[in-house]
Amino acid sequence: MYIRSGDPVRTVIKVIGGIVYGVGIGLIILSFASFFLAPYLSLVFGSVFVFIVLGFIATTLGRMLLGMAKTKSFSGPVSEQEPVSRSEVQEEMTYDYTFVSDREARIEKKKSKSYSRCPECGTENDDKASKCSSCGTSLTGYKKCSLCYMLNKKENRFCKNCGHDFNLD
Repeated sequence: MYIRSGDPVRTVIKVIGGIVYGVGIGLIILSFASFFLAPYLSLVFGSVFVFIVLGFIATTLGRMLLGMAKTKSFSGPVSEQEPVSRSEVQEEMTYDYTFVSDREARIEKKKSKSYSRCPECGTENDDKASKCSSCGTSLTGYKKCSLCYMLNKKENRFCKNCGHDFNLD
């Protein structure tokens, strides 16, 4: 950023903004005074109501210039700007806007689905294993839930871990 402390351009903008703002206030006061001095001013200025509109435009423009002069930094002239490398722009543009649950679902899909959970302790075991690697429980004679991979008794209709209905498979 281009820091503008003591910049002569900033001073000029501040002075011009103050003058334009003052002229706008003066036009608004003159137009409201026309209601009380209508016979005298109408001879000189014709329709003074136009000064209300011009006054509001001038005050708005003056406030914009004063606000611009008060800012501490602006982009500055093009010749003084530092070029931004393409990699910096790419880093800003490649933010991952997915929800956390979507990212977790993507990670779950990448995991190997060739495991089953022990019905006693819930430890993940290889599908080919006949005993649990953690507690030693036999893993044969069970049906595996398609959602959480927990081994359940064959007579169960619902998974004891997640509640999945086996009739829907």
